[in-house]
Amino acid sequence: MRIPQLLFGRIPLLLAFALFSASELYAGHIVGGEFTYTCRGFRNNDPNTNIRVYDVRINMYRDCIGQGAYFDGAREGQGPNGEFSGPGHISIYNGLTLFDPTFNIVLGQVSSVPINLGNPCLVITEDICQEIGVYEFTVELPVSNQPYTLTYQRCCRNPEITNLVRPGDIGTTYFITITPEAQRRCNASPDFNIDPPIAICVNEVFQIDLGATDREGDSLAYKFCDPVLGGGLDGLNGPTSTSTTFDDIIPLIESPPPYAPVDFRFPQFDLNNQLGQGSVLEIDPLTGLLSGRPIFRGIFVLGVCVEEWSRDSVPILLSETKREFQLAVNLCGNQVFADLLETELDDQGRFFIRQCGPGTNTIINQSTNVDFISTYDWILDGPEGILTGNSRDFVTNITTTGVYEGTMILNRNSFAQNCIDTAVFLLGVFPDATADFEFAEPGCNDEPIDFLDRSTPDGDNTIVEWEWDYADGSALDPRQNPRHRYNQPGVFPVRLSITDNNRCTAEVTKPVTYFPTPRTILIEPDPGFGCVPYTKQFINLSRPINDQYIFEWEFGDGATGDVASPTHVYERTGIFDVYLAITSPTGCFVDTLFNSLVDVRSAPIADFFWTPEEPTNIFPDIRVFDRSIDANRSRYVIRNRAGEQIFTTPALDFDYTLRDSATLFITQLVTHPSGCVDTLTKDLKLRLVNTYFMPNAFTPNGDGLNDVFLPEGILIGATEYLLRIWNRWGELIFTSTEPRVGWDGNFRGTPSPGGGYLWDAQFIDVGGEFQEFKGGVVLIR
Repeated sequence: MRIPQLLFGRIPLLLAFALFSASELYAGHIVGGEFTYTCRGFRNNDPNTNIRVYDVRINMYRDCIGQGAYFDGAREGQGPNGEFSGPGHISIYNGLTLFDPTFNIVLGQVSSVPINLGNPCLVITEDICQEIGVYEFTVELPVSNQPYTLTYQRCCRNPEITNLVRPGDIGTTYFITITPEAQRRCNASPDFNIDPPIAICVNEVFQIDLGATDREGDSLAYKFCDPVLGGGLDGLNGPTSTSTTFDDIIPLIESPPPYAPVDFRFPQFDLNNQLGQGSVLEIDPLTGLLSGRPIFRGIFVLGVCVEEWSRDSVPILLSETKREFQLAVNLCGNQVFADLLETELDDQGRFFIRQCGPGTNTIINQSTNVDFISTYDWILDGPEGILTGNSRDFVTNITTTGVYEGTMILNRNSFAQNCIDTAVFLLGVFPDATADFEFAEPGCNDEPIDFLDRSTPDGDNTIVEWEWDYADGSALDPRQNPRHRYNQPGVFPVRLSITDNNRCTAEVTKPVTYFPTPRTILIEPDPGFGCVPYTKQFINLSRPINDQYIFEWEFGDGATGDVASPTHVYERTGIFDVYLAITSPTGCFVDTLFNSLVDVRSAPIADFFWTPEEPTNIFPDIRVFDRSIDANRSRYVIRNRAGEQIFTTPALDFDYTLRDSATLFITQLVTHPSGCVDTLTKDLKLRLVNTYFMPNAFTPNGDGLNDVFLPEGILIGATEYLLRIWNRWGELIFTSTEPRVGWDGNFRGTPSPGGGYLWDAQFIDVGGEFQEFKGGVVLIR
């Protein structure tokens, strides 16, 4: 974050340091960058202006772990948490003369930097994240015999950097120089083809193409170069080789070239050992291929430069583009593992693949991770020479028995050894065996079945194990020639599996049709008798049977049935013989007659009534009368809605008084001389009614007799009651909405004169009906 000059100026050193530290702790770090440029030509295409127009691009890289670093000049939403950063600018020098101290720049596109480990078979196991911010702008520079240097500086570096001395105290400088020759030729600098790597894997080889493209086709040469200093705390302690000043903490004006190199942590690290002594780090000077093998974990700063030389007979250095980047060396996980679908592993750890029977066979490849495997190479030393293949699975066609050794290699030609994995296997081709068996065809009798093994080996192998699956849910049977009893009929796919001394297996399945007839037809006993109409369920206990059998029932009353366990209703009395015949799906037949199986007897019919049919609260007494048929005994039980018994009597007829309006249930139980019984239940409820009567005279003289004009009767449950009284002139002199509140003969506190008065009354009765009454009354004084 850049602190504006108006606020920063020449404030005390301690305060400046405090401002800087808080900003950097919050903001993270800019971790790399590079400048490139192209030349459009002269301004307005007019050489007389002597001013070249350049399109410049800065690629800036930042941490994005946690809150991340700010890009200077970012708009809203481009900084961490969507916040603004400070203003962004560069400085331009012509030679050592400051040409433009504060050329403003604005951040454009921001995108993620892909993780390129330089090893196709590894996946990083630690968090890593960088983003690239792109600044694009145009500058106009007069053609000069001095170089122009475009420079950007920022403090400070990541204090966790491994290969630098005091990295948290020093800043960085990203710059590019447009040489006088490049100005004269209107040259364009080379562009790197890809973003720099942000992580590689410790103790693993890598190859990353850091090559660049030059649009004029000039010659390019690659080399390691020193990262350089920029804004930082060193300037606070006195002058440095970069003429750093106080402003270099967060530079307001970038320092002029030349720029001092960083101090590597010598002797372990230097320009040619930027990943440390013992690590391999190389760059191809012609292609820019960066390769090596790091042996130290950590965070490292690397510098790579590409020189652009003209193709003249005497080459001229046109430009040098410096790329500085931060590289994490982390733990990674290998993703290539050779694996085959084997029968077993031998004592040397080789995959043993068992092929039973000569001929075509497919060796199944289970190697992982498929996304990281590009080639497969199979080599098998067969009976007639070497067999090879390049597909994922390996198909062979060996007709000679024996054990043959082979190898499967993943990514055979990869530069990275961790990408290469090998599976050594043995292919055992053994004689086959044929599974077969016979069995005694089941007859009509329910008897066990004998099975006879007829399996044969095809060579000098011998059969050593048998396994029978009878397909009826019973346990597997290991006997060679077993006997088995089925408990249910059906068609059973019996399977025989055999294993020989080479652990080769074979199997055969044959259907066994088993539909015998039961030895004895059995029906669940049902002692006693039934009462007409009698519903009888016949439970067939005969075994073995199922729904595929044919059943023929004759119930003795002329009716028939055709299911295993039927239900039949006898509509008349009598003793009945029952016949059942069973035929299996294979035609086996058995039948039997059950003599005098069903006894159906006469039954009484319960019935009763009461009077009055609709008892009320005025007349709550009823008499119950018997109306049953063919009964020699009866009994009544009265229960409430909760099922509690509140009255019982053995009488044929009886009297009963209803005490409230709750519903009651009267049950009659009657018995026939045969022992058959019948019951009947009826519900009974007291009906509530209202009565209303008004006297034709009253004497409000205070003697306590007939002093108030009010109704008599039963008004329980009545609603919306209204009584009104008028005098002889039609004047309403009294109203009441309560049946127990009557007229005391006064009107407005004054006794009314004796004589005749008219009244009417209305209410909704307990049954919901509207009732209305009218009449006259004489007030006697």
